[in-house]
Amino acid sequence: MKTLLTILSLLIIAINIPGNTFLHQKHSYRKIKKVSEKLPPWIIKKNLIVNSKLEPTNDLIKSLIVKLEANEGIGTKVTKMEFLRLFNRRESRIVYKDKLTKYASPYSQILQKIENNNNTNYLLKENKILEGVKFLNKYADILNLAERKYGIYKQDLVSILMWESGLGKFTGSSRVFNIFMAQILFIDSAQKFAHNILMKKGSADPFADSSFKEQEQKRISHRKIYAVDGLAALLRYCKEKKMDPLEQKGSWGGAIGYVQFMPFNLQYAVDADSDGVINLKEWPDAIYSAANYLKIKGN
Repeated sequence: MKTLLTILSLLIIAINIPGNTFLHQKHSYRKIKKVSEKLPPWIIKKNLIVNSKLEPTNDLIKSLIVKLEANEGIGTKVTKMEFLRLFNRRESRIVYKDKLTKYASPYSQILQKIENNNNTNYLLKENKILEGVKFLNKYADILNLAERKYGIYKQDLVSILMWESGLGKFTGSSRVFNIFMAQILFIDSAQKFAHNILMKKGSADPFADSSFKEQEQKRISHRKIYAVDGLAALLRYCKEKKMDPLEQKGSWGGAIGYVQFMPFNLQYAVDADSDGVINLKEWPDAIYSAANYLKIKGN
């Protein structure tokens, strides 16, 4: 990705861009057929979170509540009862089943790699580079201010925004709360479902390779922990900023806004236009936030 961003930055600087001569890479992976079988009836419910005594149903939920109630961390602590009250709302029950199954699939990493390669080819087309140049000129004032304040080159900022959201075109419309909650509760069963579909379609069993199976188990385990951290950060941040956590929408992976910040990166978000609200779907805040993040976390 660093190489791509460097290329985009150089091309944006160049302005006078020749015709696109980049070759599309060929992939040896077979395209996975779309799952047509009925998806399982996953629904997020309070009784999956706590039992009748309001005790966590598993160690992941226990860890989540501990992180929410901690005195230290991103944002403001959230009590267990504040957390549980969210499940009284109908919108908290939604599971984006197709997105969950896609992520849980044993072939998820291969599919994501193909998508990233396709996105690379897409961004390196001449018309996309010209869109970056146009954006650079249109938002020159705020980009110049961000460059001076944070020491991040404006063309680098534009390149990152191109990669993350296509300059704001692709930000996602899924409730981030639901994305993480479903991963915590159902990602194991989603992987079993995806694996069974592959077997029914006559595909080779990817888990026949014990090393690959172990690798997948680690990936899914890591993702559940990642979802706990992401959800805790989202709820704590939203409480601090007086935002409704169920109305925060983003990508199928839980990333938010034009900059596609994960919730634990929202601490780097900036109110650039000083209107009292941080809105990562407005360019001043998005550009300053990206620059602030890169200044603190970049290398």
